Formats: sequence, structure tokens, C-alpha cells
Amino acid sequence: MAVTGEEEESNGSAVRLAANAKSAQSPAPSPQPAVPDPQSRAPSPQPAVPNPQSLAPSPQPPVPNPQPPVPNPQSPAPSFQPRRILHVDMDAFFVSVEELEDPSLKGKAVIVGADPDGRGVVAAASYEARKFGVHSAMPIRTAKQLCPHAVFLRGHHSKYSDYSHKLYQIFGEFTPRVEMMSIDEAYLDLTGCERLHGSAFRAADKLVLTVKQRTGLNCSIGLSTSHLVSKIASDQAKPHGLLYVFPDCEAKFLAPLPIRRMPGIGKVTEPELLSLGITTIGDLQQMGEEKLRARFGKFGEWLFTKSCGRDIDAYAYSEEPKSISHETTFDQDINDLEELERTLSYLAQLVARRLRDHGLFAHTLGLKLRYAPFNTLTRDVTIDEPTNLDSVIFDSVLRLLENNYDAKRKVRLVGVRASNLERSVFQRNLLEAPQREKLDKVLKAADKLRERFGFEAVQLARSLEPGKQSKPRKRRDFLGREKL
Repeated sequence: MAVTGEEEESNGSAVRLAANAKSAQSPAPSPQPAVPDPQSRAPSPQPAVPNPQSLAPSPQPPVPNPQPPVPNPQSPAPSFQPRRILHVDMDAFFVSVEELEDPSLKGKAVIVGADPDGRGVVAAASYEARKFGVHSAMPIRTAKQLCPHAVFLRGHHSKYSDYSHKLYQIFGEFTPRVEMMSIDEAYLDLTGCERLHGSAFRAADKLVLTVKQRTGLNCSIGLSTSHLVSKIASDQAKPHGLLYVFPDCEAKFLAPLPIRRMPGIGKVTEPELLSLGITTIGDLQQMGEEKLRARFGKFGEWLFTKSCGRDIDAYAYSEEPKSISHETTFDQDINDLEELERTLSYLAQLVARRLRDHGLFAHTLGLKLRYAPFNTLTRDVTIDEPTNLDSVIFDSVLRLLENNYDAKRKVRLVGVRASNLERSVFQRNLLEAPQREKLDKVLKAADKLRERFGFEAVQLARSLEPGKQSKPRKRRDFLGREKL
């Protein structure tokens, strides 16, 4: 078995400690009192009176100490092993997959998203396109104005799912603790895996090479002791790089970065922090936890903890999703109620799948309708028993649609949202418990099939168009969000 450098050092220390202990336990023998020969004893006129102070037994030869050797107090005590959290982020994932399928796209400005002459947003852009200011979530028409010579693609989401599944399998070969955050990024906990892959840095380097060799894709990796720092480090390492932040150097690494680089600080919080003279994460560190708490309450504690590069409670406080939603914009405004119902069924399944992935149940379900041109209507319903079942979510939003749909107006966008989330659910109707268990097993099997063959491999019948499966859908790709 190969021995890492750290193991060699610890083994050497153990050997030196044992040698020191052995010499300390074997002192030079002390002189013993002479023992008189009993046959040469001279007779005394009186019986010998023993001295009270001499009743103690005479010194015996030293007995070897049966206890284990005591380490030298000057030698360093073994410390708790810090976590090794690795964040993998694929580089321009959608575009990279398209380039693998069509090598002629390499080196060109490529934008994946909607029709450039239609509506919608940018899903992904190559680094050549980003030089012109194009970025994800930008309106597609704006992207065309900035980069009119770009190659615009609608995308192939089934292929993206296939590659994502391959990545998940590769990640699982490095550690069983894999947390997929989206189709193209994941956290890997490598703590305790040194004997399998060597140091965490060596494992991260091996992972970069393995992903490239087996999929042809590039990835960027951040490695540190926390999810937060690793995520920021992977972004700093782009494209196709690896950045390792040493333990106890997290705060120093974060200090010079602008506050907007810290997850959780957005368009609302950033201006308020800037008004206080806080421009960098280091400014948050210097302001201190007490002042931040006094100004922002619990959120202030969260800011300070993250500014120091720690996860602990603050990470869970931030990253636990408060709502999960999926929506889609139609290529053309429609007033076809059946198509709306089919789309709602598909969206409800997407939301339910994401809830199950997180192990969450929703108390509140919502419908979003956007009529042409931009009049948006939202309606929510709170159900008695929280759920993550496809059929329950669909039935709930379908009733909302039936009660709020205006047949005289055309619909531009439709969405489904789950909120008021919790981790566990109390089964109120005990008579339905066996039926629920069977349904859970069916959904788990369906989710596994979707992971292997794509999401559309298993669908509710209501989401299918009878006899017209080969007809292109009128709706565009489905955009999912998790609100933190």
C-alpha cells in the first residue's frame, strides 16, 4: 500500500516517541544494599531490635512499566482533521456539450438559449461570446445586439442530462458523499478519503483529468474546508483550473474580494452594505459580528460567519431553499387550455422531482400566469398535508388555473411553484399510509429511470399530447429556480 507524505511523517513521529519513551523507562540500576551471608552471622548478646524506620521493604529492582509510552509534551499533539470540501463547476456546460457534438463550433461565439429573433433568455454562452458582454439569463435579443455574429442554438436538454449523469457516476468513484447542486455543478466531501486517492489536492487534480478523459468536458474545481470557500474558489479558477485554499487561510483568501462575490448578497443587500462603506468581504470581517448583528439581526450573524469562510449553521441558514419553481415561456402566445394543462402537468412533475431530490415537502403550491403582453397573475393555495407528489401538485395548480383562467386573453408564460417547505411530513390519514408507501416506491423507480434515460422517459399521461408526440412543442425549454 502506498504511504502518503503525511502518513510517513506521522509514522516517523511515532517511532521517535517510542524510542524516547524506552530510554526513559530504562534508568541505570541503582546500587543495592549488601545481603549478609546467614552462615557468617556473629552471635549477639541481645536479640536484635528492629528500627521502626527500617520496617519498609528494601528497594527492589526496577520493574518495567506496563503502560504505553507517554508522548513528549513538546511534540505537537494530533489535531482534528479538517474537512476537505471540493466544488466542481463545469465550464460553459451547455456550450461544451454542443461543441462535442459539433466540433466546428469550437473557437466560435456560441449562445445556447431561445430564438434570437424571439423571446427568452440566454441559457449559456461560450467564453468567446462572453468577451462581448453576453452572460446567462440575459434577454436573447440583447445578446444578439451585443454579439450579432454568434451562433445561436436552441439546445438539446436530453443530451445535457446524459452528460450530467456521466459526471455523477465519475464523482461517485471518488467519494460516496456527492451533492449535485444542479445539472453542471456538485459538492464532493473528500474528508477521510486520503487512503483511496492520496491528498485531497491530488484527488482534485485526478478528478479534473478523469472528467476530461471520459467525457471530453472541462471543469473548474475549488478545494477548501467549507462549501462557501470552495464555491468561490472554483469560480476564481475558471476556466479549467484548480484552486486550493489552505486550512486557516479562508478569511485571508476572501478578504480582498468584492462583497458581491459572496453568495447571498444580491441587488438588495449590496447597495445597503456599500452605503456603510463595506465594499469587500474583508470589510465585513473588520466590522465584526456584534455590529453586523445590531444592524442586520440574524442576517448580520450570517454575513460575519460567511465572511470568515465558515459554513456551520450559517451555511444551512443560507442554502436551504425556501421555494422551488419551474416555468416556461411559449414561443407564441396561446389560448389553448388543453396545451396549458399539459404544460402544467410537466411543470408539476419537475417541481415534485426537485422536492424529492432535496427531501422536502411543500405546504403551499402556486400558479403563475403571464398574459400578453406582460400582465402577470399569481395565485397560491395552502394544502392540509404537505406533499412532494406529482399528482397532488398538478391537481392543486390545475384547480387554480380553472378558477383564474381568462379564455379571452392569450398566455405568454406559465409556471408552478412550491413553497412553505419542510423536511418531514406527518401522515394525518393513517388509512392512506400503505397507498402512499406504494406511490413513493413508484416515484423512486421513476426518478431512477429519469436519471438514466432523461426526464421525459417517464411522464404523467396528462402531460402528453395524444397522437401527436412527434409534433414539436409550442413551449420553450423549462426554466427552474430555487429561491434561497
